[in-house]
Amino acid sequence: MKIKNIAVVTGGSAAERGISLLSADVVCQYLDKSKFTPYKVVLNEKEWIVEAGGKSIATVDKNDFSATINGSKILFDKVFVALHGTPAEDGKLQGYFDLLNISYNCCGVLQAALTFDKFRCKEYLQNYGVNVAKGKVFRAGEEHNFNVDFEFPVFVKPNKNGSSYGASKVDEKATLENAVNEAFKYDDEVIVEEYLKGIEVTCGVLKINGKPTALPLTEIRSKNAFFDFEAKYKGESKEVTPAEISNELTEAIQKTSVRVYDALGMKGMCRIDYIVKNNTHYLLEVNSIPGLTVESLVPQQARAFGLSLTELFTISLEG
Repeated sequence: MKIKNIAVVTGGSAAERGISLLSADVVCQYLDKSKFTPYKVVLNEKEWIVEAGGKSIATVDKNDFSATINGSKILFDKVFVALHGTPAEDGKLQGYFDLLNISYNCCGVLQAALTFDKFRCKEYLQNYGVNVAKGKVFRAGEEHNFNVDFEFPVFVKPNKNGSSYGASKVDEKATLENAVNEAFKYDDEVIVEEYLKGIEVTCGVLKINGKPTALPLTEIRSKNAFFDFEAKYKGESKEVTPAEISNELTEAIQKTSVRVYDALGMKGMCRIDYIVKNNTHYLLEVNSIPGLTVESLVPQQARAFGLSLTELFTISLEG
């Protein structure tokens, strides 16, 4: 059996670059070496480089996405995308690989672009009976009317960003403008939506043997006002997998997650976040390229499902 060369693409210029690099290291560590040879490919603003042992060993030729290492030209059989934020979660990178006819493990251009736009994605999914919070979008360069048709507190976040950068809970109208301006540092569109106080859960979905399969839910108990960056990456939360909610509610959320996966035409792994209020689950967002550090949510759920990281990554590449 031929061992395939896998480009584990990471880096980028988004605020989530650091998390992307951590995800890529885990993927390279746990990929099945009997099937795959991983190459960590770091995307920087001016050049793309192949790294090994923390050092650059080659520069990627963007004309054909190849690299010359020790005098030999390496062509990649497939790409494992471990890059959060732009240019992967908005679909730009997938478009590049499509032009070169190089396959990859995540969703395509359309799905990435739509799920990256949280506001429009939720508008789309409402057509499939998915519950979402009321919201309003603000755009940079426009005059803003800070009146909203729902009660405070509200939740403010960049429309196209992740890891809760620029997100905040706002308790009164007097501080809304400042919160929106802070979120504008991370995106040119900002969502203000009703704050739903309830249980936060998340559900990973991936195709196993060609069938979209929902993983066990994770319940997120943040020590902070919401599941912000510190809660996600600095231990300021407790994550319970499987979630300690009723079987009926668990099954309902898993069914919704598979329906969302199918409705969007997703591929590979994704993670869908919800708030449960009064036994009704509301979709928060769809993450088309979820974090893949050892402590990240989808790896937690995969372990609860009975999959090792090696098995999870193999399914993602071969699915």
